[in-house]
Amino acid sequence: MTINQEHLMRLPSRAKQAVPAALALLVAGCAAPVSGPVAYHDTTPRLAEARAETRASFECGGALPAVHRQICASDELSSLDKQLTGQYQRVANQLDTAGGLLLEANQRQWMLSRAAHCGLSAQSGTKVEADPAAIMCLEQMYRQRRQQLSSWSAPAMAADNRQGAHAYASYVEYRLADSREPALCSALTEQLNQDLQRHGLPDPSRLPGVTLLAGSNSENTTAVVDGREIRVDLHNAGPYAGYQTRARGVLINGQPVMDDHTLPRWVAEQPNYGGRAYASSSQTGDYGSIDVFQRDGRTLLLANETWGFYSPAARGESAFSGVYQISGQGVVPLCLFQTYLTPPRTNTLAGMPAYAALEKELNRVAGDPLPGYAQHERRDNFQSWKERQWTLLNLPLLGADALTRYQREAAIYHRNDQALDAFFNWSERNLGAKTLYRKVMPMLRPAHQELVQMFVAQGLNAAESEAAANLLFHETLARSMENLAAPATVPGLPLTPQEPYQPRYAMAPAAGALEQGRNFATLYSVVLNNAPANVIRDFIAYETDTFGEERGVGPDQSPALMVAVDNPDSLELLLQQGFDPNAANQWGKTPLMTAAELNLLPGARRLIEAGANVHAYTRRVEFAGVGGPDRQEAEQGRRTALLIAASNADAALIDLLVSAGAAAQAWDGYHQQVCAALDANQQLADAERARLKAPLCANVYTPPPPSQQAVVDIRAGDTLILRDTGVDYRIRLIERQPMHLFGRNMQLTPERLREDMGGIARQVGMSAVRRGKMKIVGPLTLAFADLGAITENSLPMLVSFPVTAVGAANVANYVLEQKPLQRVLSVDYDPERADGESTWRALFSAALTQGFTPSQQGYVVIHTRGGQRTEYQLVVTE
Repeated sequence: MTINQEHLMRLPSRAKQAVPAALALLVAGCAAPVSGPVAYHDTTPRLAEARAETRASFECGGALPAVHRQICASDELSSLDKQLTGQYQRVANQLDTAGGLLLEANQRQWMLSRAAHCGLSAQSGTKVEADPAAIMCLEQMYRQRRQQLSSWSAPAMAADNRQGAHAYASYVEYRLADSREPALCSALTEQLNQDLQRHGLPDPSRLPGVTLLAGSNSENTTAVVDGREIRVDLHNAGPYAGYQTRARGVLINGQPVMDDHTLPRWVAEQPNYGGRAYASSSQTGDYGSIDVFQRDGRTLLLANETWGFYSPAARGESAFSGVYQISGQGVVPLCLFQTYLTPPRTNTLAGMPAYAALEKELNRVAGDPLPGYAQHERRDNFQSWKERQWTLLNLPLLGADALTRYQREAAIYHRNDQALDAFFNWSERNLGAKTLYRKVMPMLRPAHQELVQMFVAQGLNAAESEAAANLLFHETLARSMENLAAPATVPGLPLTPQEPYQPRYAMAPAAGALEQGRNFATLYSVVLNNAPANVIRDFIAYETDTFGEERGVGPDQSPALMVAVDNPDSLELLLQQGFDPNAANQWGKTPLMTAAELNLLPGARRLIEAGANVHAYTRRVEFAGVGGPDRQEAEQGRRTALLIAASNADAALIDLLVSAGAAAQAWDGYHQQVCAALDANQQLADAERARLKAPLCANVYTPPPPSQQAVVDIRAGDTLILRDTGVDYRIRLIERQPMHLFGRNMQLTPERLREDMGGIARQVGMSAVRRGKMKIVGPLTLAFADLGAITENSLPMLVSFPVTAVGAANVANYVLEQKPLQRVLSVDYDPERADGESTWRALFSAALTQGFTPSQQGYVVIHTRGGQRTEYQLVVTE
């Protein structure tokens, strides 16, 4: 890596002339890989180390939402969080498929409700500061939730007594692969399959003549047999195993005698390696279950690899179970069974175009995960959906069987009705939502029917296919509707099997079904739903008398004209009644922007005729909007009708806006954004795109009229353009993250800076890596503790690199400084047009004009990745 740049650094208040400096850095090193010793296959059982414990159920570090930071601020609340999370995971993993879906959804909603219930925001941050009132509120929520989970789980578990084979028996069969004691193995094969038919997942305690001693299905993990302590090592397998309680191995008197490789090695001894491509253990290094039991005076154990989504077997391969005898200080293999055969599917949604298309649109409605979720919760939700969707597609009888065996139909339909109501209510928020709603509703029944047909093709009967399709369809829809917005109140638990419920909608209702029986009670709603003109007039009169200037205002402060742009008659009526064409919603979106978004040329033309401002722009508002499109729009900010049209509209509407004067430079880089939007516009033919780009992409636009120019908000991420002595400085406000700088304090003359900086930088870098045992994690940084100390002949600075400081060694004549989070005004240095003095002066001027207090601390950062550039940074405070 080579840096060879000239850098000019001066403080405006002291120096009479710029001090040029040429910085050259060469950090290069190559190390040929050293071949290691030949692998030695040691088969001694070893158990993996347990994961590090955390105070709460998550790691208290990095950026976290406010709820999580309060948890981290309290030992008691951290303990409650850990207890509740463990309890929830145990209950959820013991439930049937349908019950698990219901409880998972309810837990997600409960988690999202915590912030609003306890007066906290969804804002993420790193500062942990206790709020006693919020902590007390959260503690009460957690204790109540623990009681709820205890009461709800009991009836959900008591349904194993119905007649008929368990659904697992359709996918699993114990098939003897290796019999080293034929009489025992034949008997166990028959008994295990009989138990599978009745109960599903294996539990040796149900087998005749068996006494369970310890393990996954016992209350005990340890048993003493003939003076030996036998322990089954259980653990929570974490996010990539559904937080299941798994078994890692067996110990006798503290010595491991079975680990996660023991059974796979036995499989690999079979012909053709047991039909598996390689002898593998699970991703998390464990088994689905291990149980130690006595039978006919012998101490045996049954180890089962996991079934389903987390099976260690690859597609088309089998999972295995093994019976061992515990003898002396080890285990002796007796019976090896093939059990679950992994389906040979690769693309989960292959052959289901209607369902895949529906899921895509529902994901648009839902948008990104809500801000109340921490990063680890987003990961868990994503992983959970992957598992659940795969299971419902590939093991559909597990869901279909659970609906009837555990009487979950009422709870599923209750949640489905709630999801459909949420979908309709969301559609009433604005015209974009209503348009997407009208697109999605006709897709529901075809997607559901496609699922039914797929399950029939898998061999399920008509009733089973309908039930399996219902469950997968429902979960796909309901998960999306959960993500529209955080619940306003703390949710109650799902219905229990004993609670009746009469569904209001079909599982996949027809288009128009959700509107039946509804009354529209506001002017905004009747306009949105295309009511007749006489009805709209009546509502205008009523709301004018009742609300005055606030007439016709809908969700997010949206004006009624925003939902009238697709109906020329309604639009004309509202304009004639004096509705303002420039009224905007909470984040500044106007009716003209809605017309541009939905490609409504007549509406856009009429609004411009009525005086709509083509230069209006949206602003960024955090945590505004409901549903994915609106949240994204509010979070994005700074969009004009032309920029929106360039992304979504056809050439005629874009031409209309340009002819109305919309091609004005609203902010720095605006013309480039318009050009990029045209490139991505799917409405335009190539010839139209080329014609539009010719005038819109060639040059910077002229500024809009002064009264319409955007107000620069550098705190919101805008770029401040500051002109000084004919040079434009593009200044941004950024945050320097907390970091450690390793370097050497030096007093350099301008000449030495120019001539020796390359060698100095190499020396600092090598000292960090070789002597300090650190890793360089950022670019060369010149840190100035006091810019006021700079003179014409002396440049005091720390020549440094950002490093990882864990385990760092002290290095003589070098320092390791910890820098906190700092806000800095930043500008890229242009040696062709500016000098160091004017660059620093521009930063100080920007700080003062924008209401900041400039400090005397600064940085010069030399970037080399993606091109060479030098960045000046001035530390500021409010």
